[in-house]
Amino acid sequence: MSYKKKMATMGCIIGIFLLVSIGLALSKESVVAVNLMIDADIDPASTSEQIKNAEDTLINLTNQIDPKGLRATIYVTEDMVQADRLGVTYQGTMKNHELALYGNRTDERLSRLSASDQETLLTVSKDRLYSCYVCGGEHVAIKGFRPQAFDQNEETFGILEKLGIIYDAGFQAGVIFRPGYENATWPYDIEGHNLYAVPVSTYPINDERVYLYDRYLKEEKKLSGTQWYDLLVKKFDESSENGDPMVVIFSNLVSGRGDYLDAYKKFIDYAVSRQAAFVTTLQLVDMAAARKRGGHIGAIAEANDGNLSANATEVGVIANCPNCDKAGEVAVGSIINFTVQKGNKCLNCIKNSTNSTQNA
Repeated sequence: MSYKKKMATMGCIIGIFLLVSIGLALSKESVVAVNLMIDADIDPASTSEQIKNAEDTLINLTNQIDPKGLRATIYVTEDMVQADRLGVTYQGTMKNHELALYGNRTDERLSRLSASDQETLLTVSKDRLYSCYVCGGEHVAIKGFRPQAFDQNEETFGILEKLGIIYDAGFQAGVIFRPGYENATWPYDIEGHNLYAVPVSTYPINDERVYLYDRYLKEEKKLSGTQWYDLLVKKFDESSENGDPMVVIFSNLVSGRGDYLDAYKKFIDYAVSRQAAFVTTLQLVDMAAARKRGGHIGAIAEANDGNLSANATEVGVIANCPNCDKAGEVAVGSIINFTVQKGNKCLNCIKNSTNSTQNA
């Protein structure tokens, strides 16, 4: 064989090898479910100027997702409701938003309160948030909660159950977790309670695993906006490789302005360019419930403008659950491609049925 023919043959072999290698690399990656937790923070006893700043910075964050139809969960304190009821009501009318409970005020500590005081605080805070609706319209169902500073105790879980809360996002992957779930990145059942735990994503920095919360990383770890963006990209790529969701917290008072707002915008663009599926926290719980019962995580929304894959039904609520005929519950098959002929059960059925696993 001539030298040229040998080189041509070798070139073909190398080319095929590269194509196979690239294909294998791509096959390891998966669509990343990104849950943006946007905190509607406000300083206690705010002046009119501070209230205006809280309103403006929150809008700065939602303006980056709403035109694209991207989904997010907005965590609201009672203080924010009191200061900007109209603004909170507006956020709740957006179909791509989920409103969730964030307690009474910034930096409160539930574990320092008695069970009765906790119940009073959380009940009033939920009622105030629930009352943020347009007259003649529908109330926004409040199904989620995250405690300030991740501070809570066992008594908190029982109170949340009484309030009809479905998930508690007061956990951090590999840092704050329930026994047996040290490495959990997906939502999981809180044993002994009718409640899901949602872990916020974490990433190692200098041998310390830190949770993805802009305020913490800016104030405690002194990260610049550029460093924060780099961390978000690294976590996104890791999640893509491992098939994990990415759950990240953005406070309006931090990421709503300056270099952290620039980082937020760039991260949104980065995730969109890589076909990420933006989901609310409740939808992420929905996915985890189906995943636990053998669902295939692959039919997540292909585009984030409300269009889903051919094997998925509309994300959000179903008119009536085929099992309990209860309206307004999230369908466990809503963004998952699984055995549809067995019926989509709502979370209400799954959490309250003793034989749900067998029937799902």
